[in-house]
Amino acid sequence: MNKHFSQIFITNIKELRVSLKITEAGMDYLLQKYNLIYTGNEKQSKGSISLDLAKRVSDLFGKDIEYFLNKDSVLISEDNLPTETQFFLTNTLPYMLNAEQDKDEKLSIYAYTIVYLKYYNNNKTKFVNSEILPFLPAPLNKSTSIDWSGGLLKGLATNTKTYKKNPLIPDPRNRGEAYYQLNGPIPTETVDKALKKVNIALLEKAINLALKKMEEKEE
Repeated sequence: MNKHFSQIFITNIKELRVSLKITEAGMDYLLQKYNLIYTGNEKQSKGSISLDLAKRVSDLFGKDIEYFLNKDSVLISEDNLPTETQFFLTNTLPYMLNAEQDKDEKLSIYAYTIVYLKYYNNNKTKFVNSEILPFLPAPLNKSTSIDWSGGLLKGLATNTKTYKKNPLIPDPRNRGEAYYQLNGPIPTETVDKALKKVNIALLEKAINLALKKMEEKEE
C-alpha cells in the first residue's frame, strides 16, 4: 500500500483501537497467529503498511481495507465486532492492562464533549453549549455550561461574541447563549486522549435517549 493511503489507514485504525482501549500489544496478540506485528506502524509517519497486514487488521474489526480508507468516522461498537475480537476484549484484554489503565475514572466533560464534536455533531463547527450538553451521559447532561478554557478543550474553540436568543426568555437584557466556533480540526492527539476517557456505548446510549426525548416533544 502506498504511503498516502497507509497513513490514512493507520490514523483511522489508531482512533478505533484507542476507542476500544486496545493497546498496540493487544493488536500484536490478535495478529500473532499470522506471524504479524502491529506495534511500531503508528510511529512510522512516512512509512507504508503491507497489504497483508492491512487486510488482517481490517479483518479483526470485521471490515475490508477500503472501509478504513474512505471513512472519516470509523468508530465501531464492541457488539458489531467479530466474535473472536469480542472474546479478546472481554476475556483477555483486561489482564493485559495495568492497574492504572484499568481503574474507572470520573466522567470527564472535556473528553465527552470532544468525542461528541468529533464523531456525532454532523461536522458543525459553530454551536452553543445547549446543543451539546443534552447528548452527554448523566450527570454531565445536567451541567449548565462548558468551560472552553479548561482541560482538553483549551484552545479548541473561540467565543464568537454572537448569541442565540431563547424565545422563552423575552427579557431584552438577556442576550442568550454565546456561540462558539472551532478553531480548526480537533488534533488527533487530543481526540486520542479523549477517547481513552470515554465509554462509547455510554455516550451513544445518552445520544439516543436525548434524540428520543426531542422526538417526543415534537409530537
